[in-house]
Amino acid sequence: MRRRKIIFLTLISLLVFLSVVDWLNAKDYFQSDYKVLTTEQEDLFKWKDEDDTNSFQERYRKYFFDKDYFFPGQKVTKIKLYKNIPLLGPWTGKTLNSAQIKSLIHFCNDPTNFDWDETTWQASDSEYYFKLFNNKNLVIGKIYFCLEKCGMTNSKPFCPAMKTGGLSEKGKKQIEKLIPDKTSRN
Repeated sequence: MRRRKIIFLTLISLLVFLSVVDWLNAKDYFQSDYKVLTTEQEDLFKWKDEDDTNSFQERYRKYFFDKDYFFPGQKVTKIKLYKNIPLLGPWTGKTLNSAQIKSLIHFCNDPTNFDWDETTWQASDSEYYFKLFNNKNLVIGKIYFCLEKCGMTNSKPFCPAMKTGGLSEKGKKQIEKLIPDKTSRN
């Protein structure tokens, strides 16, 4: 009876520990330095009552190549790829090499990789996500990819080149080159 109680308490403690780590990882708790948009900048990219599809998309197009809006807004020194698995995701990190880092940054800032699809999915629906780090090892960007189910992305911080989060056919093919187990285990 005592052994069962110890096993039960150990399992509960492990589950609580994994849940806390998962929550801390999702929130980038104590380790983030995102360059977020000001309220005025955010308002530029919100749908307005007087908008139609063309005016909305044209407003985004004005900022596609504006360096103030490039993703992630800071110099990246490391990127890690994670499988988005509840409780286990934080333990699946793989570090990208310098060529892969350059490729992902270019990918995220190339509007031809993205489409105007609706963003009605949740980040929890994604299969993978990348965390981008600066030289202080702080998280400065994160991008989630829902490839199989919906072909969508969600990023922090916001980048107008990613449009409204849909992946174009070109973008799906490009990102799939970075996601297979071609990264080195960290």
